[in-house]
Amino acid sequence: MWEISAEVTLAARHQIRGVSGEGGRVHDHRWLVRAVVRAERLDATGWVLDFHAVERALEEIIAPYRGTFLNDVAPWDDVNPTRENLARVIADRLAAKVDDGRARLVRVDVSEGGCCASYCR
Repeated sequence: MWEISAEVTLAARHQIRGVSGEGGRVHDHRWLVRAVVRAERLDATGWVLDFHAVERALEEIIAPYRGTFLNDVAPWDDVNPTRENLARVIADRLAAKVDDGRARLVRVDVSEGGCCASYCR
């Protein structure tokens, strides 16, 4: 079994609905988004997947969120933009791009400052 990972950074603002204190105010984050892809066998090249292809797909998914107020951008206008929900939405979208029957996305981590939320598939 092999795993690879690719990481990108997402800088955006958000406000967590339904909480008081800092999380309930509009605030900025610089999240590290890490995707982990697993395969039981390597391709003909000897790869799980091309790291750069995974990174490009991840960049494409988060591009609409960069520099925005997430609460104004779908799906975050309807889904509370917590780290946990960010990880799930990004994972679902990334899996649709990278899963190929041999290799599959198994986890997305969204972290900042030592705190991390993961969504496992």
